[in-house]
Amino acid sequence: METIVRQHLAELLPQMEVCTCEKCQLDIQALVLNSLPSHYVVTEKGEMMTSIDQTLPQNQADLYAAITKACVLVGSNPQHDLN
Repeated sequence: METIVRQHLAELLPQMEVCTCEKCQLDIQALVLNSLPSHYVVTEKGEMMTSIDQTLPQNQADLYAAITKACVLVGSNPQHDLN
């Protein structure tokens, strides 16, 4: 899920009104990963199945909602100085 979240965050982040520093990106990723169900895989087949599962419309919507929510939260409460 880390890779999938990272890829989608890279696509969506430019559209969000949030700091794009490394600290904020890592905070957003952590919040997203903590809000989604875990998908642990140990084989290439498992990784492929997880990737295919993430193309389902409901899973895409859940992921985008989690990213948006995390961006709003981190944008409202950045863990660094804004200067």
